[in-house]
Amino acid sequence: MNRETYRRAFDDIPFSDDFETRTIKLLQDRARNQEKEKMTMTFSKHRKLAVTLAAAVAALALSVSAAVLWLSPAQVAEEIDDPLLAQAFDGDEALVLNETAQAGEYTVTLGGLVSGTGISNWCGDVEESRTYAVVSVARTDGAPLTDENYDVSASGTFTITPLAEGYPPHAVNVFTLDGSCASFLESGVAYYLLDTQDIQLFADRTVYLAVYQGFVPSYKEFSVAEDGSITMREDVVGCMFTLPLDASQSDPEAARALVEAAGLPTEPMTDKELAALEQEAPKVAEVETPGGIELVEVPGHGTVTAMQAQAAAEYEAYMERESKRLAEAVENGTLSEEAYKQAVQEMEESLAGLWDGTRSPDWHANPDDTEVLRTKPSGAALSAGDN
Repeated sequence: MNRETYRRAFDDIPFSDDFETRTIKLLQDRARNQEKEKMTMTFSKHRKLAVTLAAAVAALALSVSAAVLWLSPAQVAEEIDDPLLAQAFDGDEALVLNETAQAGEYTVTLGGLVSGTGISNWCGDVEESRTYAVVSVARTDGAPLTDENYDVSASGTFTITPLAEGYPPHAVNVFTLDGSCASFLESGVAYYLLDTQDIQLFADRTVYLAVYQGFVPSYKEFSVAEDGSITMREDVVGCMFTLPLDASQSDPEAARALVEAAGLPTEPMTDKELAALEQEAPKVAEVETPGGIELVEVPGHGTVTAMQAQAAAEYEAYMERESKRLAEAVENGTLSEEAYKQAVQEMEESLAGLWDGTRSPDWHANPDDTEVLRTKPSGAALSAGDN
């Protein structure tokens, strides 16, 4: 059969309405099986397959290419041993997005997200609704990511967080929404699975997903306009996605109560307002040491490193939230008054240690797969103890 006869025969084939969906799923399953069997297939073969399919079914070409080269959100959930969440990502309620953006020398893809109660094996017994999002990162030049050239840990090379229009970036984010992030490298690509409280609460406004190089989001990385919209500052390496949430699922009162309960501000500040506030506030001296370590003069604490100041501020916010939670436990009779006082004292000592440099922050996972901020002896303190 010659080429033209083949093409005419192919064009005459009646495709069913779900042809594209079934074809993509078949390709995803096939790609997954090839990885497990350790079979080799070069990128050129993937490309040849994509080009051939593009000539036959142009509308399917990009989907096929993505299915071959990237893990789907459901497959990412399977990789972290969460079949229940994988099932949710394959369900009708999941949003499959596959949107891409540039972040410096990296291409970032937002694969999809899903929200619901009891849809994860890790939080199956949690009654509150959660949101899960899958993000992948690859070098734009095609070079593989490895443990040597990329830090795939949460807040390593990149921090991933939701942000909500009309709220300060430090008030609504992965840290304040009781979030965590599982991550791994596979076939030269970094995959992240973000888990937070249900961000649909904020769906009456624009909700973003930011991927950036930095730690806790603040006005240093993000700017808020007078209409409440949030943009990433030009000197920050990263990108932002706008999430297509259903406004009917929002609960503005619950969203505001969530932020207020954490003792966080609910009204953002524009750059103009920040500049005016800076003029009124006491001057904080900054100096760059020969070793490249930024020092700041903080009233009441003297000269500390910028990292110390940031860690202490984050721990202080955590301490306030944790103290409220423990106080509620005392009222409910699940925690003794003595245990409460001891816990608060330990947190106060940890905060003091962060300020004087004898302790450093350390994230630990709880059994429910959430993360809480702890502290540990700093390297300087350990070195002093050895002398």
